[in-house]
Amino acid sequence: MRRTVRIAAGVAAAVALTVLVSSCDDSNGPNPPIYSANLTGAAEVPPTNSTATGTATFTDNTTSIDYVLSISPLTAVTASHIHLGAATCACPVIINLYNPIRATGTISGVIATGTITAGNNNQVSLDSLRVLFNNGNAYVNVHTTAFGGGEIRGTVARRN
Repeated sequence: MRRTVRIAAGVAAAVALTVLVSSCDDSNGPNPPIYSANLTGAAEVPPTNSTATGTATFTDNTTSIDYVLSISPLTAVTASHIHLGAATCACPVIINLYNPIRATGTISGVIATGTITAGNNNQVSLDSLRVLFNNGNAYVNVHTTAFGGGEIRGTVARRN
């Protein structure tokens, strides 16, 4: 009888451990927050007549934020940044996303990828950056030689 109870207890413990381990699988967990900005000339301050477009996507991994910046044809790109501020201002840079050594030729597609961490960003904490993104108080723009203040721009907003 004792042997049967021990075997049953062992099987129950094995089943409980299996359930516990399988419940820790990240594939069924919540998706990380995704933020993005759709960049256009019309969103620049002042608006530009650029037909170029772009997208900046940010994935919040809790201890870091990954980004991907892509554009449709732009010529002579000089920089791209995240700026602190609302959609209507020309506000200060808080994070550099893309800084070529010299102005590019005509480029299209993904031009920058990276990870923002507390260690590689001393302008704003990750928590503050999340607040800015969630409140529409950060924007991304891409600067060119033709539009030194920015050719295309978009406000960052949460997408999920």
